[in-house]
Amino acid sequence: MDKEVYDGLYAHAETHWWNRSRRRIVRSLLGRYVRTDRPLILDLGCGVGTHLKILSELGEVWGADPSPTALDYCRRRFAGRLDYLSLPDHVPYEAKTFDVVVMLDVLEHVEDDAGALARLHDILKPGGTLLLTVPALNWMWTQYDVHSHHYRRYYRRPLRTLLQQAGFQIRLLSHLNFFLFPLMAVSRVLLPGSFWNAKDMIGRGNNRLVRGLFETAFSFERHLLPFVRLPIGGSLVAVATRPSDAAAVQGPTRLRRRAG
Repeated sequence: MDKEVYDGLYAHAETHWWNRSRRRIVRSLLGRYVRTDRPLILDLGCGVGTHLKILSELGEVWGADPSPTALDYCRRRFAGRLDYLSLPDHVPYEAKTFDVVVMLDVLEHVEDDAGALARLHDILKPGGTLLLTVPALNWMWTQYDVHSHHYRRYYRRPLRTLLQQAGFQIRLLSHLNFFLFPLMAVSRVLLPGSFWNAKDMIGRGNNRLVRGLFETAFSFERHLLPFVRLPIGGSLVAVATRPSDAAAVQGPTRLRRRAG
């Protein structure tokens, strides 16, 4: 991303409604799906360090990002391990290293997303958990995606296929930002292209009235995700696991028996 976008992200990292809501959702999902005591967590694409603090409350956290600018910002608020990383080819970790990989709005920045997911599968321990979010629906594309250097937005079924082809078992796959979606959709039609400047968008959404209303609506979805899959929204969230070694061995055997 452009440096001015990182400047805006850092300035509003702690207070912006999007970040505050997503932190609540991430904490809720990890609490539900991760049972390892004090897991080793990789915040992959940690950006300016928005989520490192809350992840540190759940386990030991390492951060990684392909941007030296982002890592410089992270060092201002995070004293833990930070690494340069570029998916899928430059990943400085051994296989089966992490209990959890958190990847929040990162996959859309990677040209080879299939190769990236295969590499994440490799660095997770058997039974380990991947939590990722991505922007949804290509028809929602704006100049914000261009300024943020996105390659794509995602639909649910192709994302499911990508995860399964990489070897993951999917435990949750749902849209996010369901309640705010009508407003998001209308804004794509009515607002001019100049509105979607990435730096301005970050600051514009952080006044007190907008922050309170949007944060309440977005963060409430954490209470629904354990029970329903939201049918539409501006983002997708997935929780997937690398099968245990035993499951990986037994799976083909069960398929052969059915076939016979």
